[in-house]
Amino acid sequence: MSMGRTVPTWRGRVEQEIEVLVPYRRALSEGDRCRFDAMLHDVRMRRAAGGMLPAHEAWKPMLLSMLLGAHERLQLLEQHIASLEEQILALGEADDGSD
Repeated sequence: MSMGRTVPTWRGRVEQEIEVLVPYRRALSEGDRCRFDAMLHDVRMRRAAGGMLPAHEAWKPMLLSMLLGAHERLQLLEQHIASLEEQILALGEADDGSD
């Protein structure tokens, strides 16, 4: 009887899935390739969380990690837009007070 790991590590499963996607990645335009790489980076950054799911299929935690990464970028953009709007309002108020 063999003693040892019978289920590949989360990292190993993810890297295997990513390796299968190499031909797809090569066929993407340069811009899409950068976006695709960013999504894969999101998966790798959330490796600890993905490994907590007892999933035999790596795609569910991978997709959740990609969605969280996209949501994080959306929140940052929303915060940046709100900050810019506040600056514009403050400039408008300053202009109104100078008359």
